Amino acid sequence: MTALRTVFFTALAPALAAACCFGAAARQPPGKLPEKITQAATIDAAAKPEVDKFIDAIDTSLGSKDPQVVKTAREAAITMLTRQKVSNSFRTSFAALILPRLLKVVEAQNGFTSTNAIEVIEALQCPDSIAALAELSSPESHEHLSTRIVAAAALASLRTPIDLQQSQADSIIKDIGANLSKETDWMVAAYDLQALQTFSVLPQVPKQSQATARNLLIGSIGSIVTRVRRGEADASLMRAVQRSLAIYLRDQVPLAAPADVAAYVKGLEPTLKEVKLLAEKPPAGATDTTVFAQAAKTADLMLRSFGGTKPAGKTQPKPPAK
Repeated sequence: MTALRTVFFTALAPALAAACCFGAAARQPPGKLPEKITQAATIDAAAKPEVDKFIDAIDTSLGSKDPQVVKTAREAAITMLTRQKVSNSFRTSFAALILPRLLKVVEAQNGFTSTNAIEVIEALQCPDSIAALAELSSPESHEHLSTRIVAAAALASLRTPIDLQQSQADSIIKDIGANLSKETDWMVAAYDLQALQTFSVLPQVPKQSQATARNLLIGSIGSIVTRVRRGEADASLMRAVQRSLAIYLRDQVPLAAPADVAAYVKGLEPTLKEVKLLAEKPPAGATDTTVFAQAAKTADLMLRSFGGTKPAGKTQPKPPAK
């Protein structure tokens, strides 16, 4: 028996060694693409194999059951996209190759790997990846709340070196508005509202599209408040309204022209007054009335500071605590 066992393991050893080598290779970090490739105008025939190898490594590692392998893949991709010199044309071409594979990782709905894949999508910073984030934020297409939260948060902190065409920007803005009209979770709704704020001032967005985002932001806040008052939406969505108003005061008022601030508050004025009335008489069944009081306080501050009772631009109010 001992002799037979020796013969067996002697024959098996090469196969075990090959399997171990394969496992080690599968765990190899993705490495990096040289800047001579990432700065090029195109992914040419000479660079394509190296780019494909990098994408294969990222894709395989993001699907790993080992959290450290997933983290290493995410960091490698994000570092390449955000800390190296990357031409806009390479960024767009690279996104076309890797984005479908990243979306498959997200659709597998392993919370950790999905989140890491979305973070790589965010780092792509191009029109297709931004549109993908808007789609991933859709409550109709994605019932998993964690996916919507991470994708909407990525949209809210949007940055891109690539100028968006008006058709691209308008399509994404329209999708965000559609998501808001159906969203029931206050945190996702808050990020969606913040994303519209971002689109309304982002330099890479055409002026007309900025105005579209601003008008949709005003309309979306008004719609949420009205639906809450009528009992057609959960009262917790007022947290999203309060957060949006506070972020506007904190982030945009100090940078915007007084006339732009006054125009925004003027458009929002009926809603701000409705918010104040809601604080006096919260909807039946509302368990947390504190948020109504907070929203009313912020609304009153905006009306007094920029709504016409005071000359706009004389003082900058301190943003309320969120």
